[in-house]
Amino acid sequence: MFTSEIIETLQEGDGELEVCGTAETHYDVTAQKISVTLDSFARRVSASGDGEHQSRSWLPAAEQVAEHLSHDEATAFAKDVFQSWVRKVRTAIPHEMRSTT
Repeated sequence: MFTSEIIETLQEGDGELEVCGTAETHYDVTAQKISVTLDSFARRVSASGDGEHQSRSWLPAAEQVAEHLSHDEATAFAKDVFQSWVRKVRTAIPHEMRSTT
């Protein structure tokens, strides 16, 4: 399962910058283990629509979370981990770049 979210759209220079978070989830049925790989990136919003992923020094480094869970618990766990990651990425955005709306 792959999840992504635009966390914030910021003004940067003469354009907009989208800050995005991602989570890639794998569940090993045999081991009853879930692994969630979390990452974030920025991308310029432009008329050309290239959307090239860019890193920023203030973005948190990618993380991986693993837990032994039943298959029934895996989806809720992955959602909780991703929402926690979204909060972490949002908090990392420099105050001066945050939108005022």
